[in-house]
Amino acid sequence: MIAVPLDPPPTAPPEPSSADQFLYRAARQARNQAGYHGYLLLFHGSPPSVERVRDHVAATAPRVPAWAYRVAERRGRLAWEAVGDADPRLHVHELRLAAGPDPVGRAADALLGLPFPETAPDWGVWLVHGWAPDEYGLCYRVHHALQDGMGGAAAVGALFGTGDRPLPLTVPVEAEPPLKVGQLAAMLAADIFAAVRHTARWTPGLRPPGAHRTMHHTHVEVERLRRLGKAAGATLNQVYLAATAGALRAWSPADWNAESRSAGSPGAQRRFGQRHLHAFMPLDTRPAGVEPAALGNHMAMLRIPLPCAEPDPRRRLASVVRDARATPERRTATRAGLRALPRTGAALIRYFFGPRRTALTVTNIRIPDGLSFGTDPVTASIGLPALLLGHALMVGLSSYGPDAGVFFISDRGDPDPAALPGLWLAALAELEDAHGC
Repeated sequence: MIAVPLDPPPTAPPEPSSADQFLYRAARQARNQAGYHGYLLLFHGSPPSVERVRDHVAATAPRVPAWAYRVAERRGRLAWEAVGDADPRLHVHELRLAAGPDPVGRAADALLGLPFPETAPDWGVWLVHGWAPDEYGLCYRVHHALQDGMGGAAAVGALFGTGDRPLPLTVPVEAEPPLKVGQLAAMLAADIFAAVRHTARWTPGLRPPGAHRTMHHTHVEVERLRRLGKAAGATLNQVYLAATAGALRAWSPADWNAESRSAGSPGAQRRFGQRHLHAFMPLDTRPAGVEPAALGNHMAMLRIPLPCAEPDPRRRLASVVRDARATPERRTATRAGLRALPRTGAALIRYFFGPRRTALTVTNIRIPDGLSFGTDPVTASIGLPALLLGHALMVGLSSYGPDAGVFFISDRGDPDPAALPGLWLAALAELEDAHGC
């Protein structure tokens, strides 16, 4: 095998941000490779050899300059170090999957726990094949301290897209938004007041984590979500969150039933019925019009209240529309604040996203269109997000072309997470019926 060195870009990497440091610590505390995230792309065609995949990754690696760095630690804090003469081919691996039912679910379950070799940590590409003669998968996994979800999606686009221009390592200084102290202070004051009240207690969060993570998934047409959003005056993301709230309500019904929670005590509905379950949702803060930076975590953390206690589907979606908004002003103010006040930002991140204030993580990522390996087109994408912060559940939406995968990753077994895909589709149908779709 001929080594193909990956040279670092001529510019030095930036200092890791507050979000980078937070996610590095969270990943270090996670078990069973839970600090890695990625995407499984499915292809129609004869599976390639692993050597062919290695050649492809070596040829396209210069498009992803983040790969020229590795996650390191200095005095207990995250640092990015140049990897020197590392060979990208060493980062390509193989996973053989026997024929059988639900190959995607079985592949995802296996990939979630696969360790990285010491010679090629931080990122890797897996060729997944064997379950059918004309289908295969290619999976990209990366340490969350090296790339966030948007950075990972951009890397996938660079690997399997048609362009050959390298991604930018980070956001140009001239594109960074200015700090507006008054705007940032007003936003933080409202957020801190809302976060004083702890999130709802729910059964999955009270269960001890298991030894392994599982992934369960379903698919939905993107146009179906858009159609419902248009009828309800909601965004696609808000429709997704409302369906998630309905699915979680049905998944652990006793948590949202006032009588069972209070054993008949007075005021049960007042005390329990309106308590929201709060989700951590990453918000991309990269400036508009700038190509996705490949290195680090360019995101804010939104604390989203999910109205699982609301029995009426119309009111459930209306609640999400009211509470789950992310304006451009919020994105820029948060980015500028985290850059100008990194220690304050780190303290606020720890405050907002500790286990008392968030119960699960939700994500929504769109994969770049028009991807292929050789002449084999990508037919679907499945997200494999990190399961961090001690959360019992990660819910994700990964869109590619006209379809979206909805997936549920958990390390708890009671209630059974295998029920969640069906419950999510049922909650979506309930929303459609309520809005005449």
